[in-house]
Amino acid sequence: MNAPIIETRSLKKYFSVPKGNLHAVDNVDLTINPRETLGVVGESGCGKSTLGRVILGLLPLTDGEVLYNGESIFDPRGMKKKHIYSEMQMIFQDPYTSLNPRLSIRDLIAEPIIVRKTISDKNGINDKVLELMDLAGLSKRYMNSYPHELDGGRRQRVGIARALALDPKFIVCDEPVSALDVSIQAQILNLLMDLQDRKGLSLMFITHNLCVVKHISNNVMVMYMGKVVEYATKQKLFAKQLHPYSQALLSAIPLPELGTNQERSILRGEVSNPINPKPGCRFAPRCQYATKKCIIQDIPLVEIEPGRKVACTLYM
Repeated sequence: MNAPIIETRSLKKYFSVPKGNLHAVDNVDLTINPRETLGVVGESGCGKSTLGRVILGLLPLTDGEVLYNGESIFDPRGMKKKHIYSEMQMIFQDPYTSLNPRLSIRDLIAEPIIVRKTISDKNGINDKVLELMDLAGLSKRYMNSYPHELDGGRRQRVGIARALALDPKFIVCDEPVSALDVSIQAQILNLLMDLQDRKGLSLMFITHNLCVVKHISNNVMVMYMGKVVEYATKQKLFAKQLHPYSQALLSAIPLPELGTNQERSILRGEVSNPINPKPGCRFAPRCQYATKKCIIQDIPLVEIEPGRKVACTLYM
């Protein structure tokens, strides 16, 4: 079996706020293997985007480790190691605000190449830009256009071409289709899967859309309030959800068949406070199965079968 390309160990990211520490990411352990996609799902504010940024070194971690091919991405000072920069890239959620409106499409895609000095001559840079545009499905006639002249789908293709400029091995996709029309979403997802096959990429796909996760992911990690509550292969998670929060998430997926009755898991109760959280399961105030056992201590993520982990007292 191949060694994982990305691994985190007890990863934590806390933000200092006036009332204490906001636990955005708390004790997250994950692995992503070469050429595989890990889907990360959960409600807005669960910490999934913060997790992606910490893994890339865009945010400093509070504690734990992030390993790329078995090597920590941070040096002893807590700074990201320079030789890892080109290996790990990101595709952002909003394709408009993530692009400099003053730069042409050619300059936007060429910028990483110029900054990292991977190609020195102008003709070579132009050839590389055209190659990347072709990979991302962009016509060369857009080379001298500006972001405001393109629609959302083409702008996201520019973001994808830009992310590929340094030939990375690992890309974090932070809800890259959530701002796009449904028909365009399918095109971008298929493009990412095609690029993964052609370039041998490993992906971390962050989203709140479980239909997207089912389409693109190999494994799925469910987060709630900074914690991982379930981790499984795509097939196992969609066949049967073990954690009550996972069950509620998947029960909310609309069925395409008209007139089909579907049992919904309705969440009630208050969302727990992520600032200086008390011990116990953070989902307990909204869980119909919660007992005293759920609130006296933190619930560890335990492997209950090969390839499947869950953090719930129902399985302890």
